[in-house]
Amino acid sequence: MRRRTIIGFASTLALMAGMAGCSSAVPGGGSDSGTTIEIHSNFTSDVARGKVLDELIAEFNEQHAGEYTVVSKGQPDWPTLQQQIRSKISAGDAPDVFLYNYNPTDLSREESGQLLDWTAALADDSAWKARFKADQLDALTVGGEIVGIPGDQSPALFYYNETMLEQAGIDEFPSTWEELFTVAQTLKESGVGAISMMTADDAWHTMNVFSYLATAAGGADVYAPGADLDSPAISTAADYTKRLLALSTADAVGGNYASSSSSFINGQSAMIVDGPWLISSIQSGVEDPCSIKVAPAPTFDNGEIESGYTVTDSLNAWAAAKQDDPAKEEAVVEWMKFFTSNESAVRMAIDGEYPMAVQTDLSAEDSERASCQVAQVLEINNAAPTVIAQMGRLITPAAQSELPSMLEGLALDRLSPEQFAADLQAANAE
Repeated sequence: MRRRTIIGFASTLALMAGMAGCSSAVPGGGSDSGTTIEIHSNFTSDVARGKVLDELIAEFNEQHAGEYTVVSKGQPDWPTLQQQIRSKISAGDAPDVFLYNYNPTDLSREESGQLLDWTAALADDSAWKARFKADQLDALTVGGEIVGIPGDQSPALFYYNETMLEQAGIDEFPSTWEELFTVAQTLKESGVGAISMMTADDAWHTMNVFSYLATAAGGADVYAPGADLDSPAISTAADYTKRLLALSTADAVGGNYASSSSSFINGQSAMIVDGPWLISSIQSGVEDPCSIKVAPAPTFDNGEIESGYTVTDSLNAWAAAKQDDPAKEEAVVEWMKFFTSNESAVRMAIDGEYPMAVQTDLSAEDSERASCQVAQVLEINNAAPTVIAQMGRLITPAAQSELPSMLEGLALDRLSPEQFAADLQAANAE
């Protein structure tokens, strides 16, 4: 799970980094607490999603007093949490319930034989199963077993400053990449960066753009594990990315996430492709937050992919330990149904600033309470016909490490789009 902030909680996280087993207090922890299950995540009580989780746990425990008790075991540092989970599985002691990063190139956790198979529970409640996207459940089906429940797959969407577009004479967000380039050139000529991009660190904003261009040119599987990246679609994406970098802000080449995000929040660029964690910065940093709108990406008129699709961060899933005790397995299933209910998902999205990977329908009252961007993100997310992880999440570590310098090479005319595709394929094969 990506935790991107412009002004973050670095000092708080530093203080908490050593608190590997920080538990949230919950009622019902005595001898009459019934079956206890522990939830391992990075939902700590000092962040919005952790506060909502604590509230949901308290409500669940009250509803099931003497029957089930849920306890939150929060670890604020995501890499540390993932290592702890790996270590526990390696030791044959998988946590009761845990949030982890699904990686199709490393199925060691899924194939460990220690994870609960959710197939029967989902089959017994078709309405619950229907709340999840079929392709996400398919991804989490390993060896014929559904080994995880989709947790979140944050969509990277186009956030744009409607006022800036209107001032440049643009009435609506473009639906094709050709239209977007016309818009971008108009914005650049008006004296602002068309879109915030970056080439430092993992080149997150630029890679989101690149991933949309590649999938629009070559379809959903254009950079799937095992795909040949030395392809016309990847070359096309490289060509368009190079042109967009030239229309970005002056510090795009060599810039990092903080500088790229700040350029958008401060009105130095009109567009950015980012995840929902950007919303809190929009709400606190933009004078008129509702001037920032959210849109799905443009497509090419080539029929390769259906419009409205989303490129996302990697899929995070809730998994559970395989249980010998039927009562404990029942408790785990009941908790997960409660946690992924529409009411809980709405509260997580609005109050926790955490859109979940589950159908989330807002009432009129919910929409009034939600920030402008959250409501739009949920609408786009719910309607997305296809969900594809960003390319940087699916290529090999060797290719990931070379991407930033390769993107700079594109921007500085050191690499042609065709050479970029060839070099990327070579790195991905290492």
